[in-house]
Amino acid sequence: MPNRIPPDDKDSTALAAWERGQPDAADAPNNQARLRALFDVLPDVRTLQAVLDAAMNDGRPPERFAIEAEPAMLDLLRHIEALDAAAAGRAPVPVERIVSLIVNNHLQSLLHQLVTDPTSHPHYAKAWNALCAAEGVPDLAAPSGTASEGLQKAEEGPF
Repeated sequence: MPNRIPPDDKDSTALAAWERGQPDAADAPNNQARLRALFDVLPDVRTLQAVLDAAMNDGRPPERFAIEAEPAMLDLLRHIEALDAAAAGRAPVPVERIVSLIVNNHLQSLLHQLVTDPTSHPHYAKAWNALCAAEGVPDLAAPSGTASEGLQKAEEGPF
């Protein structure tokens, strides 16, 4: 009779998981790295990466850009800026500068979000999820839909 080495607890756990059809937890990082490499060479993702690289390394001066805004919304912005300026003991910033800062902050946030997680945008999430489905690892798919469906009542608060 051959000399057999009895399985240890780790082997028994892995065998039980395999028999239940569950993936080996040790394969998850390898699958994710493999999928990320496949994702990174997709034409849409390569284009995104080029745009992101250009945005992060752009040394050109800002461009002037005209927008339309409702006068009442600009009045609201002026009012809030007047309150903030008074509280800080400074002169109010012109509304044009505030709008410029708001737009720039939004664009910087978008840049950061796409650099750190391209699947935060539905187009790239769809591409990632299609790749996960094609590779047989749907458990690594990005969530779809919104974080919360509908309004939820807060537990406490004045409003």
